[in-house]
Amino acid sequence: MTSLYEVLEISADATQIEIKRAYRKLALRWHPDKVSDEGVREESELKFKEISAAYEVLGDEERRAHYDTYGDEQSSAGFGSGFHDQFNDDAFMNFFHNFNMDSEMPGDAGAAGAAGAQALSSPDVEVPLEVSMADSYNGKSFKFRSSRKIVCDRCEGSGWRRRNGHLVAPPIVTCKKCGGRGYKQRIRSIAPGFATSENIKCIHCSGLGKYPARPNTEKSKCKKCQGVGLVTESKVLSVSIPRGSKNGDRIVLPNEADEALGKSEAGDLVFVVKEGTECPEGVDLQRCGFDMITHLTISLAEAITGFNKILTRTLDGRVLKLKIPPGKVIRPGEFIKIKNEGWPSNENATKFGDIYVIIHIEFPPDNWFSEKGDLLQVKNILPGSSMQNGYSEDPYNTECVTDIHIIRELPDTITKNVKPKADERRSEDFTSSQCSQQ
Repeated sequence: MTSLYEVLEISADATQIEIKRAYRKLALRWHPDKVSDEGVREESELKFKEISAAYEVLGDEERRAHYDTYGDEQSSAGFGSGFHDQFNDDAFMNFFHNFNMDSEMPGDAGAAGAAGAQALSSPDVEVPLEVSMADSYNGKSFKFRSSRKIVCDRCEGSGWRRRNGHLVAPPIVTCKKCGGRGYKQRIRSIAPGFATSENIKCIHCSGLGKYPARPNTEKSKCKKCQGVGLVTESKVLSVSIPRGSKNGDRIVLPNEADEALGKSEAGDLVFVVKEGTECPEGVDLQRCGFDMITHLTISLAEAITGFNKILTRTLDGRVLKLKIPPGKVIRPGEFIKIKNEGWPSNENATKFGDIYVIIHIEFPPDNWFSEKGDLLQVKNILPGSSMQNGYSEDPYNTECVTDIHIIRELPDTITKNVKPKADERRSEDFTSSQCSQQ
C-alpha cells in the first residue's frame, strides 16, 4: 500500500513547511478545476482526494505521530468515503485561504465564506478608462505604470522571518471567532413568532476551526514584507484600445490584479471604456450606435440647382466632400445617407455604419427681391404647380383672406390626423460619383 509520504512525494522526515509546500504543489497540479479534458477529470479527482487526505493527516502533528506509530488506520482517515465527508474538495482552497485573519469581513458570513473557499484567484479589479471619441474610433495603444500587491517571495506569504535560510512553519492556532468549531450559529426569523437556527461557515477560518498564526514580534516578522505577507510590485504595462470601441467595452489584462494570500493566481485587471462624446475641432459628427449624424445647411438655390460643399472632417483625419449634381432637387424633410462612413465595428475591421446627413434649407427672407422683374424671372424659370384644386374663381363670391400667420409647427390635434398625399414624393437614393474624399 502506498504510504502517505509517497502520495505527497516527500521523505518520512520532512518538516511541516516541506509538507505544506509539497501539498500546495501537487494540489495545484491535480485540482479538478485545472483539468479541461473530461477524459482525465475522474483520474484527477481521485488523485486530488488522495493528496488532500494525505495532507490532512501529515499536516497535523498529532495525527502524523499516530500515523508514524501505528501506520494506516481509521484515525488517519485513509482515502475512504468517511474522509471525503469531513474534508471534501473545498479543503484545497481552505488551505490557501487568506491568511490575514486580523478582522472579520462584513456582510453575510455564509456567502462570503463559500465564495472564498471556491475562488481560485483573487478578485478582479475594474478601472474606468476615459477614451476620447477619436481614440475610440481609430484605436490606440499606450503604456502605464502599474502598482499592485504580490505575495512576498521571501516568506512565501507566511509573514515569518526565515531561520538559517529556511522557511518557518507558522504555528496553527484555534480560531477565536468560532471557538474552533468552524461555524457560527445564527438565529433567523422565518415567520412572526417563529425562528430557526442555522450553522454558518466561519469566514475567519474558512470553516476549518484553525488557521496559521501571524508573527506578533518584530524579531519574528519577515524583513521584506514586515509580517504582512504581501509586498508592492511596480511595472510598466501596455493597453491596446481596439478600433471601434464603445462605451462599456472591457479590456482585460489577465492576472494583473492584486495577488492575495491563499489564492493560487491573481485576478484580472479590467479596463472599462468610458467613451467621450466631444468631437475634435473641425469634426461635426454625432454617434448613434454604429451610425453617425451630421448637419449641412444649404441655400434654396443650392437645393434646387445642386452644390459641391465640404461636409465634415472625419475622426481619422479625412475630409468628406458632398456633391449634388445639377438637376437633383433636395426637398425639405429629405436626408442623405452616406454608406460605410460611420462607426467601425470592433468585431469586423471591414464593417462600418453609415453617415446620415440632415439637410437644413435656408429660404430667403421676406421681400428679398429688389425689383418685381426678379420675381417674374424666377417664376418663369421654375416649373409651376401641377396640382389643381378643382375650383374656379367666382367674381361675386370670392373673398381674399388677410389675417394669415406662417407657423413652424402644427397643433398636436392636427398633427395626429394629417394624412400624406397619395402622390407625395419620397427621398431617392443616388450615387455622387464625383464626390471626392480627401
